[in-house]
This record gives sequence, structure tokens and C-alpha cells, in this order.
Amino acid sequence: MKAAVWTDYNKIEIQELPTPAPGPGQALVKVQAVGVCATDLEVVTGRFRYGRPPHILGHEIAGQVAAVGSGVRLRKPGDRVVVETSLGCGLCPECRKGNRHLCSRMEEIGTAPHPGGYAQYLTVPEENLVPLPDNVSYDEAGILESVVCPVGGLMRLGVHFGETVLVYGVGPAGIAFIQGAKAMGAGKVIAVARNRQRLERAAFFGADLLIHSQTEDVREKVLAYTEGRGADLVCEAAGSGATTRSAFACVKRAGRVMLYGLPAEDQAREFSSLDIILNQLEVHGVLGNPHVWEPLLALVSAGRINLKDMVDAALPLEGLEQAFRLMEDPAKKPMKIVLHPWEDQEGRVLS
Repeated sequence: MKAAVWTDYNKIEIQELPTPAPGPGQALVKVQAVGVCATDLEVVTGRFRYGRPPHILGHEIAGQVAAVGSGVRLRKPGDRVVVETSLGCGLCPECRKGNRHLCSRMEEIGTAPHPGGYAQYLTVPEENLVPLPDNVSYDEAGILESVVCPVGGLMRLGVHFGETVLVYGVGPAGIAFIQGAKAMGAGKVIAVARNRQRLERAAFFGADLLIHSQTEDVREKVLAYTEGRGADLVCEAAGSGATTRSAFACVKRAGRVMLYGLPAEDQAREFSSLDIILNQLEVHGVLGNPHVWEPLLALVSAGRINLKDMVDAALPLEGLEQAFRLMEDPAKKPMKIVLHPWEDQEGRVLS
């Protein structure tokens, strides 16, 4: 099989490797679409130390079951699936409750020693395969993982009917928060971003008010829009100290703050516990959620969440480095790119 292998920092090589065989309880998945995640870019460049080369990255994976190992009961060859990538020990209290993403020994498909989806095939435990509705494409499913975490946070916390939700950041996570909040009954959604051009796309995905933080006073605009109360729920998806401080300044008393964006280590304590105590705030961290995949797919299938228009480009496996370059370019930065491991540079299907 063909794979894009991370061989050294800032280096990807296309290699021919043996096709893996599924073990007991596993399925062999033929990868049809794999989303390119910003985290993988950080790993390849060495800015985020998470595993070491050589390794096959890629943790946003959709494809078709090609073969199954012994003991597999629910999946069969030909099934269209998306891969839920968290792997738990299976024995701890969190795993037994179904929260393998909170296992203290949690590992992830796409992170060593588990090969990921930047390849034509990979093996996956049966319990990590989620069936796709017929009307959800592989490209849509290939970016589902990037939407699961934000929407999963909203599902866990809840969005009360008619609430005002404030979202910082309009990357994939911010757009997921906007769409999820609207689908769950938010009355108004306010989007905040530094880049005016990318901010405009937030309106396309459902934001009711746009605030350009480079030229407008965010707190002043939010208070004016909420008649002085502040937002009921604030979702921080930008991951900076400034936006975290602003989030706590713009939430109403007894409101809720969801922290998703990962700030730099020196900016990770940008709010006061006094704010939380004296304003009776609820503060929630957001991580992956294995329980969200099926209900999220139902929303996508019903047209309540738009994944199709979040995919800006599709490239062959050889285009992984090109995808990373586009993601580094502030002027061309796409929302999401997917790779098609079974297509060549001209888009022809490989045998």
C-alpha cells in the first residue's frame, strides 16, 4: 500500500509499505478520505512534541471496511465507516463508563505506536468504527473528528433554547461551535475573530453578529447586543490569552464558559479565580467524546450541520506537504483539506 510517512521533522515521504492484516476484533479499513489536522502540522514541524518519526499520522479518517479479523460481529466488508480514534485500556473506571477519551492511559489512532490514516489502509478495532448514513459523503465524514469535540462539548453542557452564544475563533472548531449552537436552539450566535475575510464565513454558517476584534471593542459590542447582560454561553476556540480574558469579560453573571482552544503555556492562566467565584461562573474544558459520533452524524444527515462547505480542497496523498504549506499561509489558509489516498495528482482513481 501507499502511505505518507512522517520520516523526520519537516519531512514527509511517500512510501510503499505492506498492507496490514486485521487481528482479532479488528477491521481493515480502505481509507477514502482523511482530514488534514492542524495538530499534525504542529507535530511534523516539531512545534508540538507528540510522538516521534518515523510514523504514519492522520486521525480524521473515513473509509470502507475491506476485511475483518476473527471475532468481529457488527462490521462486514463493504460497510462505510468513520473512525473514532481514541483507544483506552478498557479496564479503568472511565473506560467502563464508555469514556475511553478520559482514560489515564489513552492512546490515539494516528499517534505512535498506532498508524493513522495518511495511507491507503489501516487496521482499526471494531468498537472504533461508526457506520455512515448513506447520504453522508466520505469527505464529510473525513472531517467529522474535527467537529466532534466542539459539538460534543455543547451536547454535554447543553444549549438552552433562545440563549446567546459567543464564539471566539472561526476555524473549524469555531464554525463547529456556531453550527452546533444553532442546531441545538441558540437564539443568537456572536462570532469574534481577528481576520475579517475569514470572519465573513461565520455568517454563512449561521452566526448572527460578527465582531472584528482588531477594529472593534468586543466587550462593548457584546454588552450592547445583550442589553448589558453578557453572553449566556461563551465558547473559546481561538486559544490565546487575550481571547480567554475577553471570554470571561463577556460572559453574563452565572453564565458558562467553554475552553477548547489550546493557549501557549505562558498564556494558560489568563483569568482570575475571583471572576469565577464572584460571578458564579461555570467553566468547562472540552475534549473528545465517544458518545457524540452517532448523534452528530444524525444532524449531518438531516442537514442541520453543514460539513460539505467546510471542505475547501481535496488532494491526493502526495499533496500532504502542499496541504501543510497552504495551512501555514495566512492569505490562503483553508478551513479543511482532505486527502484521497486512492487518487493520483490528476484525480484519477488508483487500482
